[in-house]
Amino acid sequence: MHKSLILLLVILTFCAGCRQQEKKVDLDKSLRLLVKFNGRYGYCDRGGIMVIPAQFDSAAIFSEGLAAVRVKGKNGYIDVNGRVVIPPTFDVASIFLEGRASVRKGDKWGYINQEGKSVVDAEYLSTFAFTEGLSAVIVSKGSGAQAGYIDAVGKLIIKPRFDDGAQFSEGLASVKVGGKHGYIDKSGVMVIPPQFYEAAMFRDGLAMVKINGKFGIVGYLDRKGTMVIPPQYSEGTSFNEGVAAVRKSLSWQLIDPTGKPIIPREFASATIFSEGLAPVMEKGKVGYMDKTGTMVIKPRFDAGSIFVDGLAPVKVGNNCGYIDRTGKMIIEPRFEWDQRIIDQFTHYYTHFTPDKKGN
Repeated sequence: MHKSLILLLVILTFCAGCRQQEKKVDLDKSLRLLVKFNGRYGYCDRGGIMVIPAQFDSAAIFSEGLAAVRVKGKNGYIDVNGRVVIPPTFDVASIFLEGRASVRKGDKWGYINQEGKSVVDAEYLSTFAFTEGLSAVIVSKGSGAQAGYIDAVGKLIIKPRFDDGAQFSEGLASVKVGGKHGYIDKSGVMVIPPQFYEAAMFRDGLAMVKINGKFGIVGYLDRKGTMVIPPQYSEGTSFNEGVAAVRKSLSWQLIDPTGKPIIPREFASATIFSEGLAPVMEKGKVGYMDKTGTMVIKPRFDAGSIFVDGLAPVKVGNNCGYIDRTGKMIIEPRFEWDQRIIDQFTHYYTHFTPDKKGN
């Protein structure tokens, strides 16, 4: 099974009538930040006020106005005021995307809507999030399993015939056939033949691919399959805000969609631009720089992640707080630094929200 699919289900860890007949759920989308305090999970607002007390054994970030939380060994969903809107009856529950969330009861996965009603029967070995109207599903086939794609009401749009499948992005999805990855369009046509050891999602019109096996090299191709940036790097990230991080030898560079470095210097680790700034470590401390390489926020934090809605989580000692784009501490570092939260935060906002191409 695709590693990124498994990771997302862990980290962010039935067929009803037509979509038009569903009741539209108008949910409050106020910003809520997942935080950990005294070993429990809760949520604060952008001012640091605990709106939902730290009371959960585990919890996920808010998406589309709802968040999955674990109560007495089962998962359900709360709204931004902490009210349980979908009772905790699921063994595993994912985030909401496009009005759907994949949930598991026993050993099978299905989908619910924002009212908690089953919209796709729980009959799959594994599922993924809906993107661009489709979701990958894994079904049993003989002694193995294969991936296909369904629409929002569970209709099989692309028959299961792949060894694995990832989410659609910019009209294409990476699929695995016989140990190699290629890309299909929404009709299931293989538009870029399977030839890559790895094949990431498209961002900014480009996708990172790896050739020559696990220890091979990385390059970037466009949606026609043209290798715009030839394979030459040992590692790389997807593009975000027009910038990708690539590694040659022991150091990293930041490149634009033509492969040209945007800053004439190298870095010890990869980073991601969000809202025009990227966290960078210098002499053991993290600060934030802009796309000219200017350190806008001086390095003084032990760790840091991306900016979302003007706030970024930073680590001070073993605690987590939030700064604004000037570096001012908006939420004092009184919460526990939890890498699981940071990974959720970063993955969601760099994979499932529009790339705003910050300055």
